[in-house]
Amino acid sequence: MDDRDELLKRIERLETLLAERDARIAELEQLLRKQGKTFRPRANRKPKDPPAVDRRTKTERQHPGSFRPQPKDEDVSEQHECTLSQCPHCGSNEVTPTGVVEEHLVEDIPVPKVEVHRYRRHEYHCAGCQKNSFGRGDLELAGAHVGPRARWLVGFARADLGISLGKTCRLLDEWFGLRLSRAGALGHLKWASRLCAPVVQKLLELLRQEPVVHADETGWRINGKNVWAWCFANPRLAVFLIDEHRSTDVLKKALGDSLPGVLVSDFYAAYNGLICKKQRCLAHLLRELHDLSETLPRRYVTCHIRPWLKLIQDALALGKRREQLSARQFARARRELDERFYTCAGSFTRNADCERITNRMLKHRADLFTFLDDPQVPPDNNLGERDIRSVVAARADGGVNRSSWGAQAFARIKSVVRTCQKNGLRLVDYVMNLVRSTLTKTDPPLPLAPATG
Repeated sequence: MDDRDELLKRIERLETLLAERDARIAELEQLLRKQGKTFRPRANRKPKDPPAVDRRTKTERQHPGSFRPQPKDEDVSEQHECTLSQCPHCGSNEVTPTGVVEEHLVEDIPVPKVEVHRYRRHEYHCAGCQKNSFGRGDLELAGAHVGPRARWLVGFARADLGISLGKTCRLLDEWFGLRLSRAGALGHLKWASRLCAPVVQKLLELLRQEPVVHADETGWRINGKNVWAWCFANPRLAVFLIDEHRSTDVLKKALGDSLPGVLVSDFYAAYNGLICKKQRCLAHLLRELHDLSETLPRRYVTCHIRPWLKLIQDALALGKRREQLSARQFARARRELDERFYTCAGSFTRNADCERITNRMLKHRADLFTFLDDPQVPPDNNLGERDIRSVVAARADGGVNRSSWGAQAFARIKSVVRTCQKNGLRLVDYVMNLVRSTLTKTDPPLPLAPATG
């Protein structure tokens, strides 16, 4: 009996040692893939072999393509009669018209120029209150020597195009002949931020009542200090915030303590503090599972990683087939997924990565398949990631901020611009209406498409 106990203990020690060595081998293999002879930096990688079929050719295209719509006759602003006085082939002057005319339509912008507006403000006397008042012109900004279109262009170039104030001043000077100093451009940026402030506040209030809200965050910098840029969005709204913290407090400040709808996000712990239904991004989860399937030993992949992968893929496929199944068939398939989930979670493992994945699945069990219960909810956070991608691009180009108010202006203007884009509104028309509402002290319009039906 003593020999048997000793052998069992020895087997247990050897299994532990083997698991540690497997983990170390996987770590070294991953290191070799990065540093070995087959590893090439991105800039030095060999180009991929061209595909056997060129999908760009007309016969191989799988979609009709996109073409500029033909302008209407009433849209033609200028007509040019193109004649010949000399043959372009032989140089002969003996050319006569044949009566055939070929038309070529070209869309272009007019020659940019600055318009100078003189507002002659007439004074009037009120018989009721015995006070004198001056009239005010449409889009006339009190005390400003630059009009609202040029001022807004400064904010748009900074927040959406991601170019610096210095380059914006050069753009206005070279193309429009309007000279601005960088200090003047800062003032116009502040004006655009104040203009957007009440609109962003109302967009946040609307977002809190939406059935689905996407959330994502990325790094940002203010005067060299690391902060966080947040994005809260859905198909018709987008609100950006820049805050020093990456905590639940930021979420509660933006969205409140709870939401009536569903919050779609990744697995970052700060999102756990919001009281609402949640849908975790399955695209993030699939990427991590695929990475683990390439780095872990085969026996761990076969027993633990691959079953989770198959479960998530089958859940996504079920969501796509919802309309093709009856309610009873869908409910049965949904129950089968739940049974498979607990089968995968009950598989014992000594591997740290496999154990971490299983613990995450169990912790977020209620947040993985919300999209199957509500057809409005997507299974991934792609919408939030697409909206915040432009912030990442601006950061990569060095377009961060030197001051807190500059970061706030960036976030406010970007919120208005992105919401206009989502609703198909022409930005300059909306902004001019917003300026008019500010001058007349009426409620600011929201950059939302009118409701249909």
